Amino acid sequence: MKKLLLIILSAVVVSSAFAGNFDGKGVIPGWKFAPVQVGVGIFESANLFDADSVALLSIGLLGIQQYSSIISVGGITELENNYGIQVSAASLTDRNYGLMIGLLENYTDVNENYGIKIGITNSSGKFAKFQLLGIDFFDYLQVGFLNGHTYIDNVLQIGIFNTTSNGGVQLGLLNYNENALIKWMPFFNFGFEKEEK
Repeated sequence: MKKLLLIILSAVVVSSAFAGNFDGKGVIPGWKFAPVQVGVGIFESANLFDADSVALLSIGLLGIQQYSSIISVGGITELENNYGIQVSAASLTDRNYGLMIGLLENYTDVNENYGIKIGITNSSGKFAKFQLLGIDFFDYLQVGFLNGHTYIDNVLQIGIFNTTSNGGVQLGLLNYNENALIKWMPFFNFGFEKEEK
């Protein structure tokens, strides 16, 4: 169990360290469209084409860095825009419009998940939203073992443990809702986002 938690924590740290750098030059520079992008790692000049190109298929031996891709597979896949399927140990993207499958981690920017994330951990923007063992639908429905968020209002959380600071509906064994009448409730809890003064 300790090894699993260490692996998950490592994936989360790695994901935040690499996020957001898409200006690396490839071995073949100057192409804005790459039918097949191949990478050996997430470092400058490690991709076949420039990192700011659009690809149909991205394959990374260790990892791949790409502006956008329809299918992306690798150890660590980092996309600015995911329009298709992203599969890896750690899937990172600024904006997700498709399906992210991260064996350890799926990471998106805050409020930028317009698709589905499936993974051991799903997170957004420095733990503004997090999830353990679950599925995250469009940033508004979390189904997992542990669900939590701090920035989205009117979310539905279904899990064993759920926590929120912005309202929403929760179904689970234990639920914490900062804006609920009773903050800690078993089985069901709900609250509404408080208006800013």
